[in-house]
Amino acid sequence: MASTTEQSPPRGNGITSTNDETDMSAEKVNPNPPLERATSLPVPTDQSLMEPGITYPEGGLAAWLVVLGAWCGLTASLGIYNSTGIFEAYISRELLPQESPSVIGWIFGIYSFMTFFCGVQVGPTFDAKGPRALLIAGSICTLVGMFVLSICTEYYQFVLAFSLLAGAGSSLLITPAMGSVAHWFFERRGLASGVAFTGGGFGGVLVPLMMQSLLPQIGWAWSIRVLGFILVFLCLTSIAFCRSRVPPRNGPRTTWRDTLPDMRIFMDGTGAMSLTTAGIFLTDLAYLVPMTYIPSYYLERQGLPQDKTLTGEAKFAYQLLAITNSASCVGRFVAGDLADRFGRYNTMIVSLSLCFVSVSCFFLPDVLIPEVPSIALLVLFTILFGFVSGSNVSLTPICLGQLCETQEYGRYYATCYTIVSFGCLISIPIAGRLLDATGVTGKEKYWAAVVYTGLSYLAALLCFICVRIRVKGWNWRTKW
Repeated sequence: MASTTEQSPPRGNGITSTNDETDMSAEKVNPNPPLERATSLPVPTDQSLMEPGITYPEGGLAAWLVVLGAWCGLTASLGIYNSTGIFEAYISRELLPQESPSVIGWIFGIYSFMTFFCGVQVGPTFDAKGPRALLIAGSICTLVGMFVLSICTEYYQFVLAFSLLAGAGSSLLITPAMGSVAHWFFERRGLASGVAFTGGGFGGVLVPLMMQSLLPQIGWAWSIRVLGFILVFLCLTSIAFCRSRVPPRNGPRTTWRDTLPDMRIFMDGTGAMSLTTAGIFLTDLAYLVPMTYIPSYYLERQGLPQDKTLTGEAKFAYQLLAITNSASCVGRFVAGDLADRFGRYNTMIVSLSLCFVSVSCFFLPDVLIPEVPSIALLVLFTILFGFVSGSNVSLTPICLGQLCETQEYGRYYATCYTIVSFGCLISIPIAGRLLDATGVTGKEKYWAAVVYTGLSYLAALLCFICVRIRVKGWNWRTKW
């Protein structure tokens, strides 16, 4: 039975209902042939799903250079985002040992919040004006924030430099980087986005291993400065190669009003955008907990003292995060390709199911079983969780892209992640508070935070299943 291919909705509310599938063959094909379609690529099954007059290269040097630029931008932003566990472990043990886990958690909660909250204006601005100015502003904020972080000693200084300034810079880098890829790929958007998103995983490997090597030799300040110089190169490459090509909806008549968010996108009649946003909210609520606490959990699990944060057996805490992000790189690439083959929402549902399994069947038993002699269970968790969580991170933007036209992608992405940012804000402080509230010491104090992670993934899975059923029904062979 041939599957129904639906990659982007027609003009209107952005959703094609189940009943529309039977009428696809009756719709007229756009009589104007594409001006810029690679002849070696398959023509879409239904041309009505393409915006009239808009074509996509689907490859070529210019398109893949845009992917390279996006990769560098995401390495500079999500690479730091995926390495917060390293900063949390060092800051909580070496720089601010007097602060509780819940208080330290606000540094990273606010950073995650800023990373996505600022997108409420960044996305629509990208749709109207393109990526260049946004990437320049994001690079400046990120670099200034990181270099100032190297001299921070007080709690408020970490909040100002890292949480606020570097967080805002990451937001200004992520949205235009991902939006640029959507302007050059349509049928292969999942693959191209997956390749770009491996930058976040690569950064999550590079930063922990680099910090592990540099911190004992040159200390905190110069380790952060070396990281800052690497970010300079990545940011400049992103600015050079990221370009948009689909004109704004209003063309030369685009004004500042076109950069404003529009909450009407949630009122599409199906609840698809609302439920998708809720699902992403819960996904990020869960994702941040392991990514932040894996190094600290390992140090507690092994019973390592405070003065053993950088040397000896403690080094493996940093390597665990690098292993997680290495698996994440593979997961992001594979998920993007599978999403193009089997459907974006279908792949996302499988990905979230495996996230729930990895947390409940591997991480939770390692926490609850006392005196587990081997770390094999923890290593298995980091590999599986890295693979499947990396895949759902790369799938969320292209799932959103399935609900809108290309000219509206930045607005949809930014509006969704502005709401998701509040989940990022509270996720780590909630987990930190749960660590304080358990009243036990050692690795057992993490049980409540792990349960909280698993339940969040389960709720996110139910949201995506609900969207899939409401829009396309129970026929799971339908590609969507």
